[in-house]
Amino acid sequence: MKLQILPRAQAQVRSKRAWWVENRPDASKLFDEEFERAIELLRETPGVGAPWPTARNPAIRRVLMPLTHSHVYFYLDERAGVVVVLAVWGAARGRGPRL
Repeated sequence: MKLQILPRAQAQVRSKRAWWVENRPDASKLFDEEFERAIELLRETPGVGAPWPTARNPAIRRVLMPLTHSHVYFYLDERAGVVVVLAVWGAARGRGPRL
């Protein structure tokens, strides 16, 4: 399955990566490793995750990256055959991102 990471999500990934490198030097690669596993999971099983519908897009889902406590918000565009990653958001925030 094809996968597209929107620019906003790419910026969030860069920010989280930088935080892990700076604040968790003993586990500086953990975020990258877990994010790669999540992306592979989405490619292989695009229906995975919990529904997180919004008024604009009722097909949004999210999957937890448990080691880094982040959610990947995405949806499957079936017509285009692509999984679209909308956001990578810290689960500890207690609320989801604006989607």
